[in-house]
Amino acid sequence: MNLAILIVLEKYAHSLLGGVAFANRNGVRLRESLEQNGFAAEDCIVLTDQFATKSAIESRVRRAIKSCLEEDVLFVYYAGHTFAWQSTNRIATFDTDLADLDQTTISLSWLHQQFKDSDCKNIVLFLDTGDKELTESSTPIPMEPWDEAALRSFYESSDRCVCFSSCKPGEVSHISRKLQSGIWLNHLVEALDGNAAAALDGTRITSDNLQAHLNQSVTRTLATTFSTKKRQTPSCYGASNEPMVLLDLEKLLSDRKASKNPFAVLIGDVALWSRRSMSVKNLSGFKKGHSLPDRANHSSQTFVTTLAKDQVTEDLKNVFQALKSAFKLKRADIEVSDQGDGTGTVITPHFNYSVSVQLDPDDPSCVIWSRTIDAIKDPKPLFSTAFASVFQTFFDTVEFALPNAIEIGALIDSIEEADDARIGIEYDPETTYCILSVAGIEGRIRITKRAMRIEYPKAEAPKLLLSSFLAIRTAFLSPEGIDLVAIEEL
Repeated sequence: MNLAILIVLEKYAHSLLGGVAFANRNGVRLRESLEQNGFAAEDCIVLTDQFATKSAIESRVRRAIKSCLEEDVLFVYYAGHTFAWQSTNRIATFDTDLADLDQTTISLSWLHQQFKDSDCKNIVLFLDTGDKELTESSTPIPMEPWDEAALRSFYESSDRCVCFSSCKPGEVSHISRKLQSGIWLNHLVEALDGNAAAALDGTRITSDNLQAHLNQSVTRTLATTFSTKKRQTPSCYGASNEPMVLLDLEKLLSDRKASKNPFAVLIGDVALWSRRSMSVKNLSGFKKGHSLPDRANHSSQTFVTTLAKDQVTEDLKNVFQALKSAFKLKRADIEVSDQGDGTGTVITPHFNYSVSVQLDPDDPSCVIWSRTIDAIKDPKPLFSTAFASVFQTFFDTVEFALPNAIEIGALIDSIEEADDARIGIEYDPETTYCILSVAGIEGRIRITKRAMRIEYPKAEAPKLLLSSFLAIRTAFLSPEGIDLVAIEEL
């Protein structure tokens, strides 16, 4: 039996304890992900806001622990404030009283003792700390960032418990208005839904692969969401000697493969994008008397963001109108998120379109315009004439996250040993990447440890990009010759 306790606090009773944005929505998403992976609805307990009091949480945890048998798995997810007080790591509950923290918070040591006393086969704790740091500066009492050493000590001494944290102590778990989610939580659900190949070992989500996926994905999303650098370091405690199998998605992936949407598995982790350089002088806000930036820093990025603000807004409006017309979308089906910081997104039921402008770090007199199609929920529209009519000459690159990390050096050796005249190869001395050219394919294939990217010399029709990607991926799955990359068909 699989059990889950999901504790989500979008608001607290105390006015100084701001809740976690989108927490309730994310609790529903996480529950749905678990239910499609064998967690019965009655065994997924969700405690939200006023139902997540200290007594309610402790009661639910005790009852769940008592009901667990040796072959059971328990998932506990907490979205709220985690902090240290009087040298003890604690989590805040809905009824936490800042004047009586000892009696109105739950210490992690109490929770760990419950885990220790359990007969569960495996216990997984997900700590999604708040998007605002809770310390003495924001409250009238001496709170401190939670103690990582205490957390590590418990989980490294246990062979059946593991903890994933959305960030390190002193950091916050950033949210994305575009995703309407915490960024870390979004990528966690992505993995549980079987849409993150990097989190899988075959069909199984393992602790080490999940952590690698969260690290890579959170870093990438932070970079594309914010115009200034944000720090958030996902962490995993425990399972250091041997990775823990968290879930086996075999049935979910098998059912999906047999469904009417055969491309869902292939394209879920794919993104279309383009990067175009432009002189800062050509930004609409650049006026006589302005000076070109001579270095890439926060102030110069803020400067170009201001100069490009109207262009970003205009780009979003144009794409919004084009998508609305081409796909006959209603107002409730499409949304524009214009952050005003040089980034923006058009959110549709099928995919997201994003645009951003960033100062070129190699040439501060220029900016890089980035446009991306990602968060692909249904790939069929990407092959449609409607999609082509909007994005016919937008994109020149398609990227796919590899299901398993590959050894670039070994890949290079196998290709060179095969001596296949159809395949050309380039690589750096450190073998961090290689670039393949394959006869009959115009684009170049760039492979890194975790991703395969097909780059074309000029913008191409989306259908051509995706069809080429599928052809190359199929060749890699069932090659008529050498095994280029070991990509398992999910």
